[in-house]
Amino acid sequence: MKKNVLITLAVFAFSMLLYTGSYAQQKTDAIKDKDDDNDFYVNNFRGKAGEWDAVIKNDRIHIEFAGRSWNSGRRFLLSEFTALPTGTAGTFKLQREAGTIVFSGVFNNNKGEGTYKFEENPDFKTFLAGQGFTNIKEEFMLNIFFTDINKAYFDYLKTNGYTGLTMNQFRDLAQQNINRKVLEEYFNLFAKQNYGKVSIDKIVELCEHGVDVEFVNSFSEGGYKSVSLDQALTLRDHGVDMDFIKDFKVKDMTLEQATDLRDHGVDPEYMNSLTSLGWKDMSLESAIDLRDHGVSVSFVKEIMAAGYKDISPEKAMNLVDHGVSASYIKELNDLGWKNISLETTEDLRNHGVNTSFIKELQALGYKDLNADKAIELRDHGVSASFINGFKSVGFADITLDKAQELHDHGVTADYIKKMKQKGLNNLSLDEYQKLKDAGM
Repeated sequence: MKKNVLITLAVFAFSMLLYTGSYAQQKTDAIKDKDDDNDFYVNNFRGKAGEWDAVIKNDRIHIEFAGRSWNSGRRFLLSEFTALPTGTAGTFKLQREAGTIVFSGVFNNNKGEGTYKFEENPDFKTFLAGQGFTNIKEEFMLNIFFTDINKAYFDYLKTNGYTGLTMNQFRDLAQQNINRKVLEEYFNLFAKQNYGKVSIDKIVELCEHGVDVEFVNSFSEGGYKSVSLDQALTLRDHGVDMDFIKDFKVKDMTLEQATDLRDHGVDPEYMNSLTSLGWKDMSLESAIDLRDHGVSVSFVKEIMAAGYKDISPEKAMNLVDHGVSASYIKELNDLGWKNISLETTEDLRNHGVNTSFIKELQALGYKDLNADKAIELRDHGVSASFINGFKSVGFADITLDKAQELHDHGVTADYIKKMKQKGLNNLSLDEYQKLKDAGM
């Protein structure tokens, strides 16, 4: 039984890990795309190298690009492009300091598709070489283009005290689309929150994890002062944001408590559903304990429907831990064990007494079997098949106490058969028991 409980807890813990990890990723994606309105672009694009697919919404255009071994979706202002071909195939361009993309294709109903070719700007590559960045391949150059990294970008970094950029840092800035606007937002945040000068590597880490200015400021606005960047990263990775905290409607919840709640799979809906069971003044710690023990609201409601209206949170956890379910209780009731206490059901489960064990003994005529006797028999290894075996050697109507005594002394139907084969026939069960005790 202990093994089953451990397995159940392990499966639950793994499920919570998956749930938490999945939620954190969803929240990160949501922050990155918070201005998408979620319906801006649905990516079903599986283009080949050099193909593009686009959607126009308001003053912006989202384009999916396919490369030789990559796909990348980026958004641009419509005003950056030359005239788009509508209804009839044609060409249009997007030009930046890093180069020019020449598009061929057509737009209909604000959707377009076609092919593209990227033409690097050799003068800008020469400039990059002067900054120490050489041997830049096309995909990297495209990321530089997409992020709109230009000469003024480097000047802006230098003005803010960032010099000596490494190739890895440069690549990260381009790949994470950390453009001038994003840098400005971060620098303003660092000044406002008195974070001091934050390294490029930390800025990249913040961006990778979806920790943007709005996310950090939301905690300050929510009353949480002096939230460090590392703490903000932890909160984002664990799927904790201010909406999650506010929905609990708990006064003075700490960020550590919020993180624990998310890690253990306790959300406001679960908390409210526990309260709806009549468990008033439910603490956050108790909710976490209930979730850790796998106590669902449906489980508690089923136990209550079985007639146990005053079940406590502690008792619900015990029942789950011991494998007692509403269906198990119903099966016991159907066997004639009415109004059985929850403590007794736990004892039965702990000792491995299932309803088939009881049913088989009842079928042999032991109608008055009670829970205590069933546990005792199970502990001593006495089953219906053990008792039934004695019928084949001429002993019927054995009492349960006698069956238990025989088992304790090692007397089985097979033992009696062997004794009879030796000529020891017509002995009583007590006599066979004495023979067994004597070592025969």
